[in-house]
Amino acid sequence: MISRKRVRRVFSVKEELLKKSREAALAAVQIFNNPNVTFKSETYTVLMVIAWTYLLHAYYRDKKVDYRHFTQLRSRRRFDRTKSGACKHWELERCLNDKQCPLESAVVQNLKFLIGLRHEIEHQMTTRIDDLLSARFQACCINYHESIVALFGEEHGIARHLSVSLQFSSLGREQVDMLEQRK
Repeated sequence: MISRKRVRRVFSVKEELLKKSREAALAAVQIFNNPNVTFKSETYTVLMVIAWTYLLHAYYRDKKVDYRHFTQLRSRRRFDRTKSGACKHWELERCLNDKQCPLESAVVQNLKFLIGLRHEIEHQMTTRIDDLLSARFQACCINYHESIVALFGEEHGIARHLSVSLQFSSLGREQVDMLEQRK
């Protein structure tokens, strides 16, 4: 029998979650701003749900909150597992519903709208929703940047990685109103 020596690495799950969260958020915005992509709202929504989920997982990990699904069996927990055997972690909605969720109620409401939209995308094809949702998506981006900075510091912000997106269409009254409400 060959014995393998365990190699220890310096590794932070929280930092990896933050890195992946930021990458998902940046990818969502880049795809949405790409004029050649027609599946923008759908892709943006899925990626931002992942970004926010990983952000909140990093937060809960930092606060030592166990964000795994489990069943309590007398004095011990039995953790729910995926088909491949990995522990199931909280989905975004479960993170938002936790009493220790650090997000303001307006941010939570925006994210719950996004979750509902993601469910619709998963179960049926959407058509031409980009213009209708751009203000909600913009609010989601602003909320994400402000939240990651508030929870983990300015060095984790994403605003410096994004330029202003120029567009040929103007914002509608509803879109402007939604952005103004976010202030």
